[in-house]
Amino acid sequence: MNENNENKPKFTYEELSKKYLEKQTIDKKSNAAKEFSTDYSMVVSFIVSILILSFLGVFFGNKLDQKLNTTPLFILLFSFLGIAASFRNLLKDIKQKK
Repeated sequence: MNENNENKPKFTYEELSKKYLEKQTIDKKSNAAKEFSTDYSMVVSFIVSILILSFLGVFFGNKLDQKLNTTPLFILLFSFLGIAASFRNLLKDIKQKK
């Protein structure tokens, strides 16, 4: 009688296939959530980068313009460089994600 119980499988084929399909569904949902979170963090990083680099460009451009008496030149130059650096970082992150 003990030998008969030992040879009997724990699960039927239907039970195993049901568990497998449930796991696949859960994995797809978790992968979608992970992808959303990485995309969201990339967007937030880009926005923070633009804000900080633009502010620094305006700040240092203003200081340099006051020192050299060239009012809008360095403010505009450093602001555009900050924005360009932010877009460069965004493109680099997108390529790295692929």
